[in-house]
Amino acid sequence: MTIRSSADSMVYLVGAGPGALGLLTLDAKQAIEHADAILYDGLVNEAILEFAPSECEKICVGKRGNKGVWTQSQIDDLLVAYAKKYRHVVRLKGGDTGVFARTSEEVDRLAAEGIEYRVIPGMTAALAVSAYAGIPLTHRDWSSGVALIAAQLQNQDGESEAEDHLDWRALADFPGTLVMYMSIGSAAKWSQLLIAAGKPASSPVALVRKCSWPDQEVLECDLQNVAQTLQANPEFAPPVISIIGPVVRLRSQAAPLMPDPPELVIVTSPQTQAMRLGQMLKSRGYTPILRPAVTVQAGQIDQIDEAIQRLDRTDWIVFTSRFGVEHFFKRLLELGCDARRFAKVRIAAVGNQTAQVLLEHGLRADALPTGVQSAKGLLADWESRAVDQRVVLVQTAQGNLELKDRLASVAKEVRCVDAYVQVPVESWSDGIQIGQQILAAKRTGTRVWVTATSSNIAKSAWRLLGPQSQSVRWIAISSTVAKLLRDFGAVDVIQSPEASYESLCDTIQGFGNDPTQDSPTQDRSI
Repeated sequence: MTIRSSADSMVYLVGAGPGALGLLTLDAKQAIEHADAILYDGLVNEAILEFAPSECEKICVGKRGNKGVWTQSQIDDLLVAYAKKYRHVVRLKGGDTGVFARTSEEVDRLAAEGIEYRVIPGMTAALAVSAYAGIPLTHRDWSSGVALIAAQLQNQDGESEAEDHLDWRALADFPGTLVMYMSIGSAAKWSQLLIAAGKPASSPVALVRKCSWPDQEVLECDLQNVAQTLQANPEFAPPVISIIGPVVRLRSQAAPLMPDPPELVIVTSPQTQAMRLGQMLKSRGYTPILRPAVTVQAGQIDQIDEAIQRLDRTDWIVFTSRFGVEHFFKRLLELGCDARRFAKVRIAAVGNQTAQVLLEHGLRADALPTGVQSAKGLLADWESRAVDQRVVLVQTAQGNLELKDRLASVAKEVRCVDAYVQVPVESWSDGIQIGQQILAAKRTGTRVWVTATSSNIAKSAWRLLGPQSQSVRWIAISSTVAKLLRDFGAVDVIQSPEASYESLCDTIQGFGNDPTQDSPTQDRSI
């Protein structure tokens, strides 16, 4: 990626629309496709980011607790810094750039810094309500005007106090439709202020959550019952806009049929593998949410070095995962060696995925499980060949003890190489939002899957999901991982018949989008 000075930089302030991918404008898509860096709001549909080049730097600057909480001044500073670093910078905003997006503040800052910019509008949520919730904002008999209102009182960055500058009497008398943005947190207040200012308590209200998203939800009530309605639906979380006026009564006449939302799959593998598995799931019609539960870091370098030096005095080397292969070969190349060091040693791999990574390095495994793709499967087919042999076991520090112990009982010598370590992710910065997505999917009858591709990943993902860990359907890559999840208390566990991403995807697809398929209290493996 070319680094540029601000003299030939361009910042694109882009509206991403309310959520549906099809509502992104062609101009917005083109700007994203040429971006060197994207600073995006927390409410932006992350699928939009896939239009960006693979090397594009993406930073979430959410203000609602999604991946961190940023003040506007911090966003302004970061925008200027990136404009001085890269040629094309996209500031991606939910909805439209001119509706409650604070674009003017960013424009003022860019102009003051002498940085060129271009504003690309997007569709605001209110304009999508008619198509996606069936509520027309205007009607010749009921509403000849629309007022867009920020229901959340505005405060200065870093301050807790907010001032109310709205003329509630004028809003109560407004002869048209009121659309309240950012309306859920202050719903009890604004609904009562409107009534106190003269708005009829019986005025119809529609609360629209995640307008145009697959998991869009709509609640209807009278103005006087807004607070009670939300209290009765505690999982009805932001983003929400509220439509107030007679046009709400027309919804039953115009409400469109929304497509069934695709199943969500929370992919918890380490980042690179999560991206690969996510692409496979997406190609099959699922919505992957990439949230790694562990990071993979280098293990004991000295152990790898010793194993490399002694390869000519080793009969078998066993790789238990692709990570072991990658870290072993990384060190091999750093030492100025290559695959020729394996000329006198035979290779065993725990599964087909590990064997595939070996092939990418020019080596073919001499031993593989022919049945279940696991350490047990490898031992069943290969253990007799390890008798009285000198074996090197390349694994993680938290590796399978059964494999090590079984080899120690038959081999002449077993040396373990802790080539990598899986470090649990401390927290997902948007963990609250993930929980809300799970609850929303449950209400709309959509199953949420969570992948568990190792015991360490399963442990970390269970902790990260917290109370929602029993509300999802787990897909385990092996019987060992499935048993671990059941021991934790998981009641909905599916076991993949083979330890591969293809098998995981096939298994998920085989169960379809029916959350009632098989009893959720029944352990299953296929």
